[in-house]
Amino acid sequence: MAEFMPIYQPTKVFKDRRESREVDYRAVYRFSKVKISKLNAYFLGETEEYRDGTLSNIERMRVFLRYVSDQGFQIGIGEDIGVHQSTVSRTVTNVITRIVQNSNIWIRFPTSCEDLHNAKNKWQEKFNFPSAIGAIGCTHIPILKPFIHADEDVNRKNFDSINEQATCNSNEEFTSLDVSWPGSVHDSQIWENSDIYNVMKWNRASAVLLGDSGYGIASWLMTPFRIAETAEQRSYNRLFTIASYNREMFCSTKTAFSHST
Repeated sequence: MAEFMPIYQPTKVFKDRRESREVDYRAVYRFSKVKISKLNAYFLGETEEYRDGTLSNIERMRVFLRYVSDQGFQIGIGEDIGVHQSTVSRTVTNVITRIVQNSNIWIRFPTSCEDLHNAKNKWQEKFNFPSAIGAIGCTHIPILKPFIHADEDVNRKNFDSINEQATCNSNEEFTSLDVSWPGSVHDSQIWENSDIYNVMKWNRASAVLLGDSGYGIASWLMTPFRIAETAEQRSYNRLFTIASYNREMFCSTKTAFSHST
């Protein structure tokens, strides 16, 4: 008799998609409609074949950008766009994975003498600071308290975090990111155990990075004077401040990739 029993298959109910007005795209997604299309083509490719009711690639990109532009409750974001909370969660994870897979294409630290010399020339042309190729700094990314080794993630300001190290070049572009260290680890320890530390230590281009006073000064890493006592030291600190402006700006920014960890 079992073969004659009807099998109940619930009908999926999809929410009505909500399309933002083109004039609102920058406020909602932080990008224009044209640029979102370019981002989608670069990271997700042309719209793949999909069944009725599922998201297209351009819709996935919109969900992701809506989430990282103004992070909040996924239920609220889903209501704004017209998708379920679980769809928001899966989509954000999927798009981040696709972006990270391509990160090495544009996040690249110069290693050859030629690349180091080119980076030095660009930095000096823009900031008038000789030998520098970029700036380095760390920032704490807040995280939920983990179940294991929780004490390792508590930083000096007494909240759980990942201590992220980043470097950037004269174009204010990231050249390296390291989000593998807990908040309790000091900036200098992350630096001394990073791959770029050895690149800079043994570079033959006399290149230097600019860091704050928390780093130890070296022939390949310059820091400002803690107390500038002479006119020359004050002049150096002023030039250093201007030259390291993008380090302060970038290293105080909590990037979408860091939040995803």
